[in-house]
Order: sequence, then C-alpha cells, then structure tokens
Amino acid sequence: MLLDLTQHKPSGVTIDNCQAGDMVTVSGMIHNVRVTKWGGFIILRKSRGLLQAVVQNETSKFFDESGNEIALNGLCREMAVTIEGTVGEAKIKDPAAFYNTIEVAVSTVRVLSRPTTPEVVDMNALKFGDEETLLRYKFDNRQVTLRNPRDMAILKVQSTIAKAFADFLTENGFTQIYTPKIVSEGAEGGANVFKMDYFGKQVYLAQSPQFYKQIGVGVYERVFEIAPAYRAEKHNTSRHLNEYISLDVEMGFIKGQEDVMTLEAALLHAIISRVVTDCAHELALLNATVPQLPQQVPAWKLSEVHEILFENHLCEEDHRGEDDLAPEEERAICKYALEQFGSDFVFVTHFPSQHRAFYAMDDPEDPSLTLSFDLLMRGLEITSGGQRIHKEADYREKMLKRGMNPDNFRFYLDTFKNGMPPHGGFAIGLERITACFLGINNVKECSMFPRDINRVAP
Repeated sequence: MLLDLTQHKPSGVTIDNCQAGDMVTVSGMIHNVRVTKWGGFIILRKSRGLLQAVVQNETSKFFDESGNEIALNGLCREMAVTIEGTVGEAKIKDPAAFYNTIEVAVSTVRVLSRPTTPEVVDMNALKFGDEETLLRYKFDNRQVTLRNPRDMAILKVQSTIAKAFADFLTENGFTQIYTPKIVSEGAEGGANVFKMDYFGKQVYLAQSPQFYKQIGVGVYERVFEIAPAYRAEKHNTSRHLNEYISLDVEMGFIKGQEDVMTLEAALLHAIISRVVTDCAHELALLNATVPQLPQQVPAWKLSEVHEILFENHLCEEDHRGEDDLAPEEERAICKYALEQFGSDFVFVTHFPSQHRAFYAMDDPEDPSLTLSFDLLMRGLEITSGGQRIHKEADYREKMLKRGMNPDNFRFYLDTFKNGMPPHGGFAIGLERITACFLGINNVKECSMFPRDINRVAP
C-alpha cells in the first residue's frame, strides 16, 4: 500500500485558530457533562485544558459508536468524542478552561469510544481528609488521575522547561548526546547504586551521565543530555525520587567554575522567559508565582553561608563547621537572599573535597575544598555542579588517596590520557526545578509516574 499524502492535509480551521462563526470539528475526552431543561454543557478535555460545548435540545444530535442516535444523558465522563459545531464568543470563569473566550454550539456529537467501568474516576471530586491520602490515591491511580487539569498543567510546565533547556543550549553551541544507563561503575560510587545482573556480570543503573558527558566534551566541546538517572537512596520524603530526569550540561575551555555558574544563570533566565510566555494558562491555574532571578545572583562559599545564618540568628541550630547544608539552612539562606537581594536563587560554592565526587577539582588555594557549587531555589537544591579535574595524573592521585582502584575506571581515564581541555558542568533535577517553579510541596507530583522506595507501579 502507498500512503497518498495529498489526501491527508492538515485541516484549515481548528479550535486553536478559529473565530466566532467558524464551523469546527474538534475531538477530545469528555471531562464532564451537565444536563439542563433546555439542553446542557459538554466540557471537553484537550491537551492544554478544557473547552466548553453548549447543547440545545432543538438543534444538537448525539450518536454512539454504531451511529445510533442517543440522548445527551447517554454521554459520560471519559468518552472519546468528536464534536461538530459553530464557534461563539464566551467568558468562561473556570480557571481550568484553556479556551476561556470561546465555546462551541453543538450540532453533532459522535462517540468514538467509551469507558467500560461504571465507576469512572471523577477528576473533579478528588478530595480527601489529608494531603497524604490524596497523593497516595492519585499515585495509585496515576494512569487516570493524570487527566486532572491541575496535574496536566504541572507536566505541561515541566515539558516547557525541558524544551527551553534544550533550545537554549542548542542555540549556544551545545550538542545533545545520549549516554548509556547500564554501566560498569557508578559515577559517584557509594552504596546508592542499583545493582543488576547483566548476563552473569554485576552492573549498575547510572547515577549520572558524568563520565560520558565529560568524554563528550573531548568530542564536541559543549554537550547536554535529558535522561533518567537512578539513586538507590532509602528516602521516603517529599524531596526525593529514586528515578528522576536529569538535565545535564558539560562545557569545555572554561576559565573556572564561575563560567559554568554564569551559563546556568543565563539558561535559567531563558527557561523562566519561556514558561512565562508559553504557560500563562498553567501558571494561572496552579496559582504559581514566577521565580525572581536578578542579573546579579547571590553566591557564597559554604562556610560563608553558615556564618551568615549564625550571625543573623536565622537557624535554630549552629551549623558552622558542618560539611554540607542542612535542609533548614537551605530554606533560611534562600529566604535571606530573597529579602536582601530579590533573588529566589542562591549559589553555594566550595564544598569539602572529601564530600564531593572524585572528579571535582580541588581548590588550588585550599585543597581541602572543591571548585564546586550547588544552586538553591526557593529553599531546595536543584543543581549540583562545578569544575572537573582534566589531567590524568591528578585523577590517579585523588583516586589512590580515596582507596579507589584506577584500573576499574580505565576507559574513563583513557579519555584524559589522550588530552582534555579544562571543563565543568552541572545537572538539574527536572522534577525538583518544576516543583520549585510552581510552589509544589511534593516532588513526586512533578513525576509522571513517580518511583520511590514503595512504588514501582503503575
């Protein structure tokens, strides 16, 4: 068979480019049906939100899958239908209505398919006594509850963030790469790796594409990837996932980690701008406030953050001398940065070498610290990054000091044996940045199908 493309041309008038008085044919899922004495309403769910269709008893007709005429009350939620009608102006107050200035006067509705269960989940009635019970129900029935306009909006914003990420980097000379997720060694070592049997060999699910994106720098100079990452951490919190989407960046010929931080700030400006432009409906539906990112972003060393919070009595405990930031410190320093500098973002730099991955470059002025950073947004870490070691001898020396066997990383070290430029990069957790962007408390809501220590289905 040959497909005749001339017979499958895009239609001229669609619901997205129509004007009042246009005849349209629009397909979607029935989100709700309301029957009145004079007719009623069909609320149709489209990819961006809801569309209202108005039924008049005298002029509207309805047909089932076999072409038999049925009544309006023969329609139900989650039917797939095609509606033909005339576009009219409207003022729809429902915030879930993406099409809030138009409606469709129905001439015909044709049912394409129908749900087989009499207890179709009502997306408008997902209310429970507490948030934990609600979230458990939503995740247990995720394949259906994702159809809720609010959940649709979250993932639509997430999709826009990922696209803006890729577009900005591509426009700035980066090449998108695709790296393996079955690896022979964990990029960060430790116990938080998932082990697998691979034809009789022990292998791991990749914690990060770190090794491969560094290799990519030797090829393309600037690379990025959008892909899953896996952490076998036994957390069951609102901040963690065991499988998440990592937005990874690596760039060569840098002068220092400041080059990497500057790139990320510019990238975030582009992402914010894109979301504001493309997701105004979703932001309004979720009542989300756009994060503030000034041209000068606060950046402090870890030790300086401890001191700022202690001197200003912003934390209950004294964290000075600790090797990382406590969650209360992350929240407190972000609040301080917003109040003092009008920034929802804070860079924290110079973490201790012993608590950073072996590939992090030590600070020549103080080898106990690294040229590394975290980026905090609204009280939560969304990024880890920094400058990497780029000389083979330095890698071997650091590995031996840590009791690591360089022979286990032969393919990785061969990269540097053959020459590499100074480079660095970062990784952003897509679910976390989405949650921070939208003010969502549980990062699992920003995963289409979250994976944590208790959940591997649906």
